[in-house]
Amino acid sequence: MTPRRPIGLAPGVPREAAGQDTAKYGSTNPVVRRLFDRWMARLLAAVGAVTGTVVDVGIGEGLSLERVLAAPEVRPKRVVGVEYRSDKAQVAHRVRHLDVTVGDAGMLPFRDDAADLVLCIEVLEHLPQVAPAVAELARVTVRGTGRCVVSVPWEPWFCLGNLGRGKNVRRLGNDPEHIGWFTPPRLRRTLEPHFERVTVVRAFPWLVGVAHQPRRGNG
Repeated sequence: MTPRRPIGLAPGVPREAAGQDTAKYGSTNPVVRRLFDRWMARLLAAVGAVTGTVVDVGIGEGLSLERVLAAPEVRPKRVVGVEYRSDKAQVAHRVRHLDVTVGDAGMLPFRDDAADLVLCIEVLEHLPQVAPAVAELARVTVRGTGRCVVSVPWEPWFCLGNLGRGKNVRRLGNDPEHIGWFTPPRLRRTLEPHFERVTVVRAFPWLVGVAHQPRRGNG
């Protein structure tokens, strides 16, 4: 069993980062907006109908969760967000009916089988250790009917897209905080040790992983 331990941030990543999410989600670039809207549509399709408890790990400023909660099929009884950076967690408090706690993805402050839906949106690519985080996502996902939905940039397309619009040119398009690269096979390999059933949905330039049936005692 993967031991529970804090993961923290990658070396050199600033601890204070509020405002970054707002700039990204509020882009007025028409190409970016079109890709973003398609990604969000596929993310919402993966989420589907929800009536129980929702846990969003790495909630950031709450902008993706806010869009998920606006979907008519999403009617949760309880919504909890976990965020490592306290400044981002403070911003996320504005989302209605949301409880936010500061915590680490490697040691989630929940019991086993705590959530009917676990979200982890654009988080795994930031982590210096991914396996402990995925093990925790599986641990808190309800067995049987629960599901875990994650999303990561699809490389190398995400970086190439950045280059195409002149972003992070000196880093070949890679965002400074992205230390993990994911392709469809790699995302599947990341999730399958901890979930029995995994589907990877392509939403260029992102990937959406939908995982069911968390494994116990693996990792």
